Formats: sequence, structure tokens, C-alpha cells
Amino acid sequence: MGHTSEPMSDAHPSPFPTALICDTSFLRTIGGTESKSYQTFMQFIQTNECELYLSGRVVEELTEQSGYMSIDWVDRANTTEWITVVESLQPGVRVHDGPRAGELMDCVHDRLARFEQTDPDILRKTDAELPAVAVMLLGSTPHQFVGVILDDRNAERAIAGVIQNTYYEGRIRIINIWDAIERMESL
Repeated sequence: MGHTSEPMSDAHPSPFPTALICDTSFLRTIGGTESKSYQTFMQFIQTNECELYLSGRVVEELTEQSGYMSIDWVDRANTTEWITVVESLQPGVRVHDGPRAGELMDCVHDRLARFEQTDPDILRKTDAELPAVAVMLLGSTPHQFVGVILDDRNAERAIAGVIQNTYYEGRIRIINIWDAIERMESL
């Protein structure tokens, strides 16, 4: 299946988001402290004073997969100031005339279930929660742009399709891990 969204550098010439919501797939793929991707990512975060956010569902997945991960991201979130866990989703939050966070989550979940050809009642809502958390951050922080960074083409397509033609298009940026690393290396 081909990549359906444009690379971030072409689609969004404005500054790279200073708020990044990290999906489990991204954190797993980026590797451990010895990997070049991890080093590039960490150097960028520290140099550009980015804030990382983990949703409550991502924390659940990270906890379940802790034996398979080379870094304990949940521990890092508890012991560093640059990673924040967003534990509770507020489904009624909206920014300007954009859809409410809960509506966005439900639409992304349904769309992703179709892409995955999976019963929506069985499919986890982790990926669908990511843009809903982005809406909350847009409404409650000074960040003008929020990046959702992941390594899942179907989730990318589902989120992009739902935020298209809404207030959030361009403000919530769906960023593939490899596009992110390439952009971070170039800045």
C-alpha cells in the first residue's frame, strides 16, 4: 500500500510542530539509544525544545509491550519534563468550528476499522485517540501546530481523511516516522 500523504516538508512549509504526540508504533520503530533514528530524534527534541505527549492508551500499550521495547518510555514520561502523559480524554473539547475531540476519535476509529477490515468493536482505539488528544492540546496549550507522529500507513490515512477540510487540517499534522526523521536531519 503506497504512502498517500505528501511529505511534511512539502505539505507544511511552516515550522515543525513543537508538540508531538507519539504513537506506540513510532516509539517501537525508532529503536534504542544506539540507533541513528533515536539519536536524531532526541537531538532534535532537545535542540528545538519540543514537547512530547503520550496518550493514555499509548501508555497502556507501552506497558503491555515493555519486554519488547528497548526504552521504558513510560518511566521517561514519569521522570522527565519533556514528555507528558495525557491520561484523560475530554471528548467534548473543540477548537473554533472543528469537530469535537470525541467525534473525531469515533470517525477515525470507524475509518480505520474499514481500512483494517476489522470489527470496530474489536479494534483498539489507540490510533483514533491521537487526533483527539491533538485537539485538546490545540485548545489548552500555546502550540499552534500539533504533530501526530507514527509508523502506520492506515492510521495516517484514517486521520488525514477525517481532519481534511476541517479547522484542524494543517494544525494537526500527521507525520510518518521516516518523513519526521528526514525533516529533523535537515533542520
